Order: sequence, then structure tokens, then C-alpha cells
Amino acid sequence: MKRTMIYLPEQTHQGLRKLAFEANTSIAELIRQAIDTVYGEDIEDIQHMEEELAKYRANPESAIELDRYVRQRKVTLARRQE
Repeated sequence: MKRTMIYLPEQTHQGLRKLAFEANTSIAELIRQAIDTVYGEDIEDIQHMEEELAKYRANPESAIELDRYVRQRKVTLARRQE
């Protein structure tokens, strides 16, 4: 895990403190959960794209048509949601 620092409006910080207390967790955990909820799928997509790009760079002959890739990706995402 990497450490980072953010600045929050006082009202937001106070609200998070109350939520964290009620949920018996930390403000940091609430923020991590919110980030995962909002950006988690996008982050997974970026990681998958980087993996595919690395495979292509290692073996350009392995490239497939865009339509085929999109169909495969939709199947993969649908399976994850099951």
C-alpha cells in the first residue's frame, strides 16, 4: 500500500469522522472503499490493457481484430459479475 495525503473541506472531514466511528473503521478505509467503488472497474480495465499491450509488444503477431477482442472482453466481464 502507498501512502498519500489529501486535503478535505472541514465539513467533509467531520462527516467522514462520524461515518467512520459509526462503522467502526478509519477514515482512510472509508476513502479506500469509496475509491474502489467509483474507480475500481476503470483501474482493472487499465491494468488489463497494460497486460495486453505488453503481450503485443512481446509478440506482435499475436494481435487480434478489435471486434474479436471486444467480444472476448465482454464475456470476461460478464463472468466476473456472476
